[in-house]
Amino acid sequence: MKKQTAKTTRKTAGTKTKRTELNCTLYLQYQDREYSMPELKELILEKCEAEEMDPKDLRIYVKPEENKAYYTCAGGSNSIAL
Repeated sequence: MKKQTAKTTRKTAGTKTKRTELNCTLYLQYQDREYSMPELKELILEKCEAEEMDPKDLRIYVKPEENKAYYTCAGGSNSIAL
């Protein structure tokens, strides 16, 4: 009976190249409307501040068919009209 030996493969660590920061602006177009995500984010952050909500872990959900943007954060949740 032949004895089987386990093959071991060694992966060499590749050198990582540093990716340059890319400036990108996201827009949402729906029917005849256009929404700028950076502007929407600023509006929501201002509303969070006015309502004394903690904007930590901010998540934004845009529902253009309802003409609203919903958001959740560590301080709660709410929505704004688009």
